[in-house]
Amino acid sequence: MTRLLSDTLAILNAAFAVLITIGGGIAGWRHMHEQGAGHGLLGIVLGLVVGLAVAAAVCGTLATLVLIENHLHNLLTMADRDRRARQ
Repeated sequence: MTRLLSDTLAILNAAFAVLITIGGGIAGWRHMHEQGAGHGLLGIVLGLVVGLAVAAAVCGTLATLVLIENHLHNLLTMADRDRRARQ
């Protein structure tokens, strides 16, 4: 059950990273559009860059923790396999 939750968290984390990045692009476009400037494309690009930075900071941290958990699980599995082979 714990493995299922960890895998689900990894998938949701990736989806949230994409949503945060796209949301940054939309927010950048809206900000430039509301100011009346004709620089909607610039707003999208800047919003995507900021959204990507926020997603990297938030979701990247969570992804690192999930990766550490996966490595610890693999080490435990290998240690258990080695212990059984010695018996």
